[in-house]
Amino acid sequence: MSNELRDKGIEMANEAVNADKAEKHEEAKELYLKAIEYLMTAIKYEKNPVTIKTIREKVLEYTTRAEAIAAGLNASKNPKPKKAGGAPDEEEKDDDDDDDVEPEPLTEEQLKAAEAEMEQELEKLVGMASVKDDMRKLCKQLALDIKRRQEGKGAVDAIRHMMFTGNPGVGKTTVSRLVARLYKQLGVSSKETVVEVQKGDLVAGYVNQTSIKTAKKIKEARGGILFVDEAYQLTQALQKGQADFSGEAIDEMMKVMNDAGRKATTFVFAGYKKEMDEFVQYNAGLESRIKYRFHFDDYTVPELVTIIGIKMKKDGYMMDREAEAAIESIIEKNTTKEMRSRYNGRLTDNLLQWARDEMNSRLDANSHGDELVTYTKADFEAAIKKFSTNRPREKLDPSLLGGQEVFDQLKLWDLHEYAPVFIKHGYKQKMDLILLKAEADIKALGVVNEPDLRRAMQMVERCKAQHREISREMDKMYIDDEMPTIEAWLQANDLEEHAPTFREQKVDFVILGDLTYDDLKEMGFVDIGSRRKIDRAIKAWKEKREYLKADAIKAKMSALNEAATAHPPTADAARYLMGMPPPPTA
Repeated sequence: MSNELRDKGIEMANEAVNADKAEKHEEAKELYLKAIEYLMTAIKYEKNPVTIKTIREKVLEYTTRAEAIAAGLNASKNPKPKKAGGAPDEEEKDDDDDDDVEPEPLTEEQLKAAEAEMEQELEKLVGMASVKDDMRKLCKQLALDIKRRQEGKGAVDAIRHMMFTGNPGVGKTTVSRLVARLYKQLGVSSKETVVEVQKGDLVAGYVNQTSIKTAKKIKEARGGILFVDEAYQLTQALQKGQADFSGEAIDEMMKVMNDAGRKATTFVFAGYKKEMDEFVQYNAGLESRIKYRFHFDDYTVPELVTIIGIKMKKDGYMMDREAEAAIESIIEKNTTKEMRSRYNGRLTDNLLQWARDEMNSRLDANSHGDELVTYTKADFEAAIKKFSTNRPREKLDPSLLGGQEVFDQLKLWDLHEYAPVFIKHGYKQKMDLILLKAEADIKALGVVNEPDLRRAMQMVERCKAQHREISREMDKMYIDDEMPTIEAWLQANDLEEHAPTFREQKVDFVILGDLTYDDLKEMGFVDIGSRRKIDRAIKAWKEKREYLKADAIKAKMSALNEAATAHPPTADAARYLMGMPPPPTA
């Protein structure tokens, strides 16, 4: 019964999502409501607490979406009345500057001055060799287009939108401001404004509200640049087939990406390279509208040292000769390539801040002159050690919160690279892994490499075996503290009159868990009313027992996971975990 209702609910929900994507909102709303009805009924018959939890989460998701659709439909049927006299709302006012006078064409001298100024700005940037080359090519192309127009040659308004890829702290936002200034100087744009946004600034929780929210940001950046940081977040849910309003934001941006002229909005999409490649592949129209792609490499250690020097000079600080000679070695030896890749320029900010703390602790009240602003080698050596306990703050993906237990489990099996996908799909605790029923379920999470797939299947089977073992132990040991004996249980359920029969039949809690409605009749409970009352009490007790068991099993499996990760397995233990035979003895 439970499986049939659940499957029907899932089927209706899938139809609702498809209708939602097709913008058949009235139909989608009705289908969501039907799916919710089926799933809520399925919960009544479902025994597995993990499945119940999953169903409830999906019901909440579908309910929220159905309410959002209803609110959107209601808003579209009952629009706000316009003000008297046909005056537009403040939000509807177009504060555009269309009456601005077009600037005079740039002279040869002005073009050269703009190029020279950009070159000066590029020289100030540390590293970024490929980005600087791309910027020079961009400047040259724009200058040639300007000359073509001035001489009446064929020059079209080129697509000017960009994609910046690279790790955090490599200067993507800084270069976007430089692009905005260049566009303004060459007359490509009317402003050098850069409006920075992320998914939360564009996407709302109601139908049709996302397009309004996105349009406001586009208008705010009009004539300048809309810098969309971590743009890949707009397509991640859509690529998994999940209902999400991000599609509205992308559609709204694409509407204006072909606009030309000084007052059009230029889009710069930024984020990690792999994720951004997936982002543009999601929509062919989006990919065709992005012309320039700049990749920002991680800073090398010498470049980080150069950045430290620039920042110290700007703040009026310096380092002594010993520190100057040792700083590169200090960074190289005390940080990993992975750490430097993760933080880049932010690493220098934190190192200087902590070095300053060390300096302040070292100096006394009588210090004066250069002493007050001079870092020593010891300051940097003490500061760099803080990265092991107090690293720069990382941006957290909310969908990964609460998944440490599964991450640890996957790490034990050398599968931690798949952790984000597992966690984002709801597998956050070790016990959740037993819901993976078949090889296809694991492949759906991206584990297709044969050795990895084999280990993943062994991991799941190991989790299931642990679950069965603990479950059997709990069945044997289970005692309700509130009702430690059958007599206490009968009394608590107002069934003490039947105590003699239970004693005569030697019913204990193990037998109680197996009693059926027909068994009660065999025991002599021929009265239907009494038999139903006892049967309902047994079912309620078993349901409570299953919930308590589930919590206890979850806690025990978590404890096993914690113990395994706190004490990494030896080579032999690792082989055992993976179901491999021990190595042959000498």
